[in-house]
Amino acid sequence: MFDKLRRKSKSENTSYFIHFFAVFSGIFLVMTVIILQVMRFGIYSSVDNSLTKTVDNIEEYVNITLSRSVLNSLTGETSSEPPSDIKPKGQMVANTHLIVYDKDGNALNSVDSFSGLQNLSLNTNNLKKISEQRAKNFSGQEEVYRTITVKVDSSLYTDAKYATVVVNTTQLEDANDRYVKIIVSVMAVFWLLSVGASVYLAKWSRKPILESYEKQKAFVENASHELRTPLAVLQNRLESLFRQPDTTILDNSENIASSLDEVRNMRILTTNLLNLARRDDGIKPEIVEIKPQFFKEIFQNYQMIAEENQKNFYYENQLTKPIRMDKTLLKQLMTILFDNAIKYSDSNGDISMMVEASDKQLLVKVADNGQGISDTDKSKIFDRFYRVDKARTRQKGGFGLGLSLAKQIVDSLKGSISVKDNQPKGSIFEVRLPLTK
Repeated sequence: MFDKLRRKSKSENTSYFIHFFAVFSGIFLVMTVIILQVMRFGIYSSVDNSLTKTVDNIEEYVNITLSRSVLNSLTGETSSEPPSDIKPKGQMVANTHLIVYDKDGNALNSVDSFSGLQNLSLNTNNLKKISEQRAKNFSGQEEVYRTITVKVDSSLYTDAKYATVVVNTTQLEDANDRYVKIIVSVMAVFWLLSVGASVYLAKWSRKPILESYEKQKAFVENASHELRTPLAVLQNRLESLFRQPDTTILDNSENIASSLDEVRNMRILTTNLLNLARRDDGIKPEIVEIKPQFFKEIFQNYQMIAEENQKNFYYENQLTKPIRMDKTLLKQLMTILFDNAIKYSDSNGDISMMVEASDKQLLVKVADNGQGISDTDKSKIFDRFYRVDKARTRQKGGFGLGLSLAKQIVDSLKGSISVKDNQPKGSIFEVRLPLTK
């Protein structure tokens, strides 16, 4: 069991999972910190603005506070109204308190005995800086305050040296704690969901790599299989010649001819493999101007090849003006489709090719009246080494690479290739290639 876990921990899936999970964790951590900071700033911004505005008019508020305190001590009544002869320039917001101190830190005004204000002490280390203080109220519960302390110089009350503006933020603090718990809980849920997302992305990101690996593996196996047969034939033929040193070339003409055929097959196969490898590396098309005469010359060459193979060839060139395309790739593509039609059409079969162009695309259509392609094979014929009829293809010298190479050429030219049934039998290949202006 431990060996299994150790193997899993060292697998590619695990490394991908760790990578994605670390990214998600970092994102959620940064988001949580940013949200909490923004939320805290938003909650306390109005309180801090109130403290700052009160400090801007601190002398008037000190005079009001001390005058009211003196008036209350003389009359024995508790009044919150300021004396009529003192008018502040600003307006103190609700829930804001002011404590005035002398030089020794003694409070000069009375505060609510049920609150925790009387338990706040003077702190002159951070003058004009907003800070947080905590104090217990009459019932023993802890109250939270935002405070700012400044020096004062009152002409009416010379004993007043310092003033602390206080705002009770206990309710805001409680609300902030609730919001923090909610945000952290939500982020924790999404963080747990990121575990599943990381597993999914790890598998998803490896899928194309695994598919590419399997294709490469199949490609190598198929290439090895295709090379094994001609190499075995060559070996047998050469060993046969070696066992008969006294025979003449004429006596062994059949063996030599068979060996040459296999060499030709190997040359074709290696050429196709090299072309496929080059297309995999991504060859940039060389766009040049192609005149209509280019297709006429190609069709004339195909006419001779068709006659040699006892096939009927018909062509139609509807181009009336030059187009811009990669001439080499286009010729190779047309030759592959023509060669494919020659191989898979019956004796005295009919093959037709047609090219036409619009303002935006070139259409190449190749039709034959051969054995046709089933619907199941239509989706696979562009795979490497795939052959509809392996026995018949091997007799005709095919390797199942032509249409794969044609598909790669079409892809490099950013076009499309499709196959459909010809009536009453056979197949029609259609290639559509975008034209470059």
